[in-house]
Order: sequence, then structure tokens, then C-alpha cells
Amino acid sequence: MGFDIPEDLALLTGGGPETWAGISAAHLAAYERYAPIEPHHEVLEIGCGVGRDAIPLAELLRPPGRYTGVDVVRESIEWCRRHVTPRYPHATFGHLDVHSPMYNPDGRLTATEVTLPAADGSVDRALLQSVFTHMFPDAVAHYLRELRRVLRPDGLVFASMFVLSEPNRSLAQSTGAPLQFPVDHGGGCFFQDPQNPEGAVGYTPEAVERLCAAAELVLDQPVHEGSWTGRTGVPDGQDIVILRPGVRRTRRTRRTRRTRRLPGWRRTPGPG
Repeated sequence: MGFDIPEDLALLTGGGPETWAGISAAHLAAYERYAPIEPHHEVLEIGCGVGRDAIPLAELLRPPGRYTGVDVVRESIEWCRRHVTPRYPHATFGHLDVHSPMYNPDGRLTATEVTLPAADGSVDRALLQSVFTHMFPDAVAHYLRELRRVLRPDGLVFASMFVLSEPNRSLAQSTGAPLQFPVDHGGGCFFQDPQNPEGAVGYTPEAVERLCAAAELVLDQPVHEGSWTGRTGVPDGQDIVILRPGVRRTRRTRRTRRTRRLPGWRRTPGPG
């Protein structure tokens, strides 16, 4: 594609020069399988890194279609602004100055303070490759609410995750997979390494559904299970979750649902 990708930034994005093209091609194939992207789409990628998916997506999209990529690594965003946007003006990049021990230790914001750079109801496809795999529940919940805000009614979220179903955990144990997620963070969230908690984070299916429901998102498809457990014959490394907007609940609906959960509640008759 004619870009000289800095090796250090490629490694931060995930994988070095020898795996760059292969991972990019696998990602594009996964988008085509589960959430096809059309040239006119508005695409938002969270965790775009140094443009591994941004560059082929910018080639695919045609105005009024556009691509927006955000990342916590400032150097990656600056490189993309200098090299990708001049060639593809419909591809823009923004830095999220979020604190991350791994990727942005001097970040000024917490994950729950992030506002995604997109208007309400404007995004056709939101892409998160191995982002929720480094985030704990409060941060995931906030990002899901932001994704719900920016999605069009027929928009989709593509997110790769570690979904810790009982079959997945049993298979990972039986195959001796490197990731076992032994540390219980609470609320259906588990992580791999006490010395590096955000290095690999997974969620039970119940936790995924609960977090999505709170953000008024629903599964568009069954979870597409990946090979991280030692599973063979599947095209994806991590589990793939595809989400779409759910029905918005009114305040009255929320109040009614809370009332119904109160044990022994009885209505007090009014006057007359």
C-alpha cells in the first residue's frame, strides 16, 4: 500500500511487520462475514493503532462514506494523521488521552470520561479489535453506552472479546491454552495476570448480556467462538460479538420494572 509503518508502533498495534498483512486481511474478512461494510458507510474504529485496518478500510470507503479512528497511543494517531489522512481525506484520526498502564500511562482521562468523536445516530459500523479484552466492567459499560449513542438504528458493533462460557473455559483447560483467566474481578469479569490485570480480561456470557442490556444494546448474532481456547476449524482468534441497538426504555418502563422487583409490595389505595 506504499506505507512505511514504524515497527515500534506496529508492535503496539499488535503483531510485527511479519504478521501485519495477514492480521489485516483476517480482520477485513471477519468484517465481511459478520458486519459487512459498504462504501457509503460511516465507520468508527476504537483502538485503531497505527492504521492496520484503517488503511484498507479507507480504500474501501468512498465519500460520503468516511472512517474515524481513535486510539490512546498518541504517536500512532500522529503518524496516521501525517501519512494516512493526506492520501485519504475521508479518513480522520483522534487521540483519546485515556490513562492506560500498558499503552498511555500519562493519560489524563479515565475510560468513563470518554466521549466518542461521532454525532448521535451517525455510525453504521463501530469496530473494536481486542479493546474490551483490556478493560474492566465500568469502562466497558461506559463505552457501550457511547456506542449506543452514536449508532444508527441499523448500525452494528463488531467487538472481539474473550467470552468465558463454561464450554470455552473447559476447552481452554483441556487444551492447556495460555489464557485461563484464573483471577475473579467480580461481576462475571476475570483476568489472567495479577501483575498485569488489564493484559487480558474476559467476561462470562451473563456479564456480556448484562452490560449490553444496561446500554440498550442486544446481540445481533450468536457469539462467534474463536481459537484462543484451542478450538480448531474456526477463522477467528478471539470470540466475536456483534451488537445492534435495542429498544430504548422509557423512564416509565424503567420505573415499572424496578417496582415489580420489590418483594411484598402492595399498592396503597388513594382517596375515594
